[in-house]
Amino acid sequence: METTQIDEDAVAAADKQMEERANRAKELLSQRYRGLKTQQEEKHNRKMQLERHMMGLPEQKKHELRRHLEQEEVAIHKETRKKITTSDFESLAIIGRGAFGEVRLVRRKGKANDPQTGQIFALKSMKKEMMVVKNQVHHVKAERDALAQAKDGNRWLTALHYSFFDDSHLYMAMEFMPGGDLMSLLIKEDTFSESVTRFFMAEAAQAISSVHALGYIHRDIKPDNMLLDARGHLKLTDLGLCKKVGDVSPTDEPEVVLEMLRQQGISEKGAEWRATQTLQSSNAMAYSTVGTPDYIAPEVLAAQNGASGYSYTCAVDWWSLGVIMFECLVGYTPFYAEDPVTTCRKILRWRQCLEMPAETKAQLSPECIDFLSCLLAGPESRIGSSKNGGDFENGFKQVVQHRWYRDFDWEGIRELEGPLLP
Repeated sequence: METTQIDEDAVAAADKQMEERANRAKELLSQRYRGLKTQQEEKHNRKMQLERHMMGLPEQKKHELRRHLEQEEVAIHKETRKKITTSDFESLAIIGRGAFGEVRLVRRKGKANDPQTGQIFALKSMKKEMMVVKNQVHHVKAERDALAQAKDGNRWLTALHYSFFDDSHLYMAMEFMPGGDLMSLLIKEDTFSESVTRFFMAEAAQAISSVHALGYIHRDIKPDNMLLDARGHLKLTDLGLCKKVGDVSPTDEPEVVLEMLRQQGISEKGAEWRATQTLQSSNAMAYSTVGTPDYIAPEVLAAQNGASGYSYTCAVDWWSLGVIMFECLVGYTPFYAEDPVTTCRKILRWRQCLEMPAETKAQLSPECIDFLSCLLAGPESRIGSSKNGGDFENGFKQVVQHRWYRDFDWEGIRELEGPLLP
């Protein structure tokens, strides 16, 4: 009997592994198809552009120019098939350092007929050994996969142009955003006005919605991960902690675990939560404690601290946006404390601890205050909550329909200069 059970377990494990490989193969084929489709579209656009410029020219001249374009296309095709390495980039400066590597500003080398020659990128390099030791490899894969899905014309996520590796490092060549991050701008300005805050929250909401539409929870929404272009427009970056919705389980290993929470006695056990709320269990719920403490949603901490039935969905990203909005208006996060343990305690008791300074509140419109309260709310009533519909666009629809955004130009937002140039 015991042998039969072992055999059944082995078969089940093998089936699961086979299914995972099949799904991965499908994903890789899908990404390759999207890449080929993009290359074909670019080739077609170059041809159409040439034809427009040749209008009125003699046929012999047109023939010569078409032949020249064909030769260039052959050269471009050869270049795209070549394996990318660090030698294809000229390092200009180090623009960031982290626990696992660094980010360099680089310029693409190449031949004159390569359209990407001379382009500027942010090249993120990560040490393989450190990534394996710290169990971070799946974070890199998650970010690469999410960005690969989003690369076709997504205006709200930093584009991934190349990903490659060598014996010691993993590399991702990202779109370079020259305006820095929202946190740096906020530090420079101290606080934002209501109108400036409304602009950035609108763009951030579209960025968050674009992640959800891909089927991911971002799980690390913070102003450091909101980058600005030269015109002051926002894009979301750092999808290393994102989680594919529907691809999670209660046994997920925590990735950014605040072990001090357990060691120093944060064990609310969700008493207040269990008394006042019940979240339905679902395959769309994730169970890992992740993210920067100040921006973590309370249900994430409640789930991690053993509250029965507690987990989280895409609504946690909207809570994080609410924390950022509060920070933009007030100048500090709503649950700030000298140490992360106290911050987490405050977040777990957010109903008692959430308070806006009276002088700030007096300067804000009722619509602004109401919108903030719709973000910093319980998971059952927050913007993006499942009770109002389960589709990924649900949260963004509620943002657009809120009275704070009455008469807001959603279609033309990218055509304007940002309210604060970096």
